[in-house]
Parts: sequence; structure tokens; C-alpha cells
Amino acid sequence: MEPETAPAGSPNLVKFVFFNDRGLRAGWRLLIYVGIIAVCNLLIRLLLSLLASKSHRPVLTDVLTPGIQIIVEAIAFLLILLATFIMSRIERRSLGEYGLPIKGQPVFRRFIVGYIFWGFLPLTVCLLIMRVFHAFSLGGFALRGREIALFGFEWAIVFLLVGLAEEYLLRGYALYTLADGIGFWPATIVMGVLFGLGHAGNPGESRIGLIGTVVFAIFASLTLRYTGNLWLAVGAHAGWNWGQSFFYGVSDSGMRAQGHLLDPSFQGPDWLTGGTVGPEGSAVTLVLWILMIVLFALLYRSRGPALVVTTERKT
Repeated sequence: MEPETAPAGSPNLVKFVFFNDRGLRAGWRLLIYVGIIAVCNLLIRLLLSLLASKSHRPVLTDVLTPGIQIIVEAIAFLLILLATFIMSRIERRSLGEYGLPIKGQPVFRRFIVGYIFWGFLPLTVCLLIMRVFHAFSLGGFALRGREIALFGFEWAIVFLLVGLAEEYLLRGYALYTLADGIGFWPATIVMGVLFGLGHAGNPGESRIGLIGTVVFAIFASLTLRYTGNLWLAVGAHAGWNWGQSFFYGVSDSGMRAQGHLLDPSFQGPDWLTGGTVGPEGSAVTLVLWILMIVLFALLYRSRGPALVVTTERKT
């Protein structure tokens, strides 16, 4: 006698589609997470539109100032944090498991190491190489006196929030959960491509620049794998961007910040200087970030992976 098969609409099929032996499948959990962020984002946009109609002028303009950027990036990070918190309650896990632990971790030290040695210093090396080829000049000072401290501090806050928001969005809950479904390295590639696509709309972006953002995303995921959290990656992200936008005053993904310390100039082919993109569009940066992946792997691989995706939920 042939064994009976469950009808198409049976509870067993529904359970198979939505659940596995670890609970709700990773894809459905990611969909819930994205949905929460989308709803919150829509509500904030409606609020901004309401405020603009009441004041008869736009709340946000095309002029990028550190004050406005702090507000925008803080809201973005808080949205991501809220969505992650809701998912942590659903999954009965601690919020720190998704990449930004605070207790029991050398948070400040890892952040500073990332900021200086994997962010600001590589940018400096990149510009020095351009200088050797007579493609980059520091120029003079664009700020004086108290303006240096004021803008330096404000842009430091901006890029701390940028690092937190962008790293936590694609390498926090999203990477953690996708890795549960397809494995860490395939999830890293997927999130790296999404990170690159997220930069595609930036003004003046180039093919080399987009490839470079994917490579940096892989580097950031590698630091997560071997340190167990995102603090070093957040530091590297913030240090690179602060160095570009404020300290050296060069374009960051095609945008130049108000209130930059130096007033540099470039001369030479776009593949070397980065063209309208800035250093992130340079082949020098692309090679440098690839070398950073190799160097970081050599320095940390002997310690073994520190990140282990825990699939069991707390009861």
C-alpha cells in the first residue's frame, strides 16, 4: 500500500514553509525585520512632510550641514535599533547578540583601533600614494581657530552615527539572520552587494567606487567574524569618512562636506584620483581595501572565528 501524502493545504505543509527545527525560518524573520523598518521609515517621512507643510518650507534641504546630518543619521540609527530590539524580543535573545554588545566587551578599544588603524590611516596611505604620483595636493587650511574644533567635533558625531547606522543595518540583525539561513560567507556576499547598490544613487558614483564599497563590506564582515562584534568595523567606517569629509576635505561618495579642514586638489586620471567620487572611486583605494582584507585575516585568523550564530532561542 502506498503511504498517504499530506494534502496541499495541510498543517504539515504550512509548518514546513514557515518553520524549521530552529523555529521561524530566517527568510520570514528578515521579512518581518524589513517590514518594521519600512513602516517606521514611512511614519517619519509622513511626519516630516507634515512639519514642512506647517512651516511652508522643507525640513531637509540639499545643503548638507553637520547639524542636519546628525539629526538624519540619529533617526536612521534609532529606527534600526528599534527594529532590532523588536526582533530580539520575538526571538528571545539579547540585543547585544546582533553585533553591538556593550557589556563584557572592549568596545572603546576596538572602536579606536578601527578608527585609527583601519580607517583614518589607510585613507592617509591612499592619499600619500596619490601624492607620490603628483595626483594629490593637500592645499591650505579652509578653517581657522574655533571653527576647526567645532566642525571637527560635529562631523565626528555625524560619522559615528553613519558608521553605527550602516554597519548595524546590513551587518547587524540582517547578516546574523541571513547567515542562519544560507551560511556566513554567502550572507556576507549578499549584504556586500546590497551595500554597494545602496551607494549607486550617490552623485558622481563610479564603477570602481561601487566595487570598492562591496570590498569594504566584506572587510567589515571579516572583522565581525574574527572579533565577534561590529565595533572595529564601525570605527573603521567612521574614521575613513571623517578623514575624507572633514580632515582632508575630499569628496565622500561624490559629496563634499561643509566645514572641512583642508582645501586639497587633484590632478590626473579618474582611475587614480577617484574623479567625482573622491578617493573611494580610486583604484588605489580598491587595492588597499583588498590588502586590508588579507592583512586582517593574517593577523586574526590564528585566533579562530569569534562569531558563532546561535540558533537556539532562550526560553
